[in-house]
Amino acid sequence: MVDRALLVAALTSAALLAGAHLFEKVGGLAPCALCLDQREAHWTALALSLAGVVIAVGLRWRRAAAATVGACALVYLVSAGLAFYHAGVENHFWPGPATCAGGGPVDLGVGSLADALSDGPDAPSCSEAQWRLLGVSMAGYNLLASAGLFAICLVAAAGAARD
Repeated sequence: MVDRALLVAALTSAALLAGAHLFEKVGGLAPCALCLDQREAHWTALALSLAGVVIAVGLRWRRAAAATVGACALVYLVSAGLAFYHAGVENHFWPGPATCAGGGPVDLGVGSLADALSDGPDAPSCSEAQWRLLGVSMAGYNLLASAGLFAICLVAAAGAARD
């Protein structure tokens, strides 16, 4: 069960990351700071779960594989928390961090303009969902996916602990 949970985790995180990058590169939807934080959680989960697949299937180290799936569960719990927070910011339930301001006053002074050009484009505000399907933003869908992956990994880790 651990090996299947790790494989599901790896494939799902890879698909979520691929989708996020497609929305960015093909769809032109720039990620905000909280979007990037959520991606980091999935990159971490992907690396852990791929290592876990090698440990579980290739090396057959059951305890190490169980620990890895438990670590994945914790990463997905953090990912779900980040997504919950971001969805709340998008729905104006609470304010976002200062790094998610987006927009703001424009200073057209030469020094400010040069600084802005050297820093690249501003990230969008975290409080505005750039895309929704059936009223749910990408952060909302990430919350659902991360919570589901947390449950899968937690059940697998608990089952391995009983064995």
